[in-house]
Amino acid sequence: MDLPRNDIPAPDRIAPRGAIRIVGLQAEARADDLSAIPPLWVDFNARAGEVNATPGTPAYGICMPADDDGAFRYIAGSEVAEMGTLPEGMVFALLAPQLYAVFTFDGPIWDLPVFVRSVWDTGLAAAGLTPARAPDFELYDERFDAQTGRGTVEIWIPLEPGDQAP
Repeated sequence: MDLPRNDIPAPDRIAPRGAIRIVGLQAEARADDLSAIPPLWVDFNARAGEVNATPGTPAYGICMPADDDGAFRYIAGSEVAEMGTLPEGMVFALLAPQLYAVFTFDGPIWDLPVFVRSVWDTGLAAAGLTPARAPDFELYDERFDAQTGRGTVEIWIPLEPGDQAP
């Protein structure tokens, strides 16, 4: 998906979010090589029933802050009320309360990386927002169809304190 040059993504809203507890599977990825992420979702979706999540809870794709070389840890998982006993091979991640810019993507999942890159490259700056060095995440709720790979995905980007709605 090539975004038109005048189509800079804008946040739909600025929203605070309390702590988020995620249990899921993780993989290492790079900004220039996201190939580990699709099979991670296949594996997680096959094992999602092992996570003690409330039915109807959205799925999350957590991107931990990248290192200087662009490598980052990605977690495909579900929100839980508490860590509990982890299923074999799964990890627990606790995201601290944070203020976020929320961008909405609607389309086929294979176009999501282009949209996310555009958010980081132009959308945040155009909205006058400063990202915080904290995990960002994708939220997959009932608007997204995992079977077809189409639908709505929210991209939550952490903000520095003091950022306000555009």
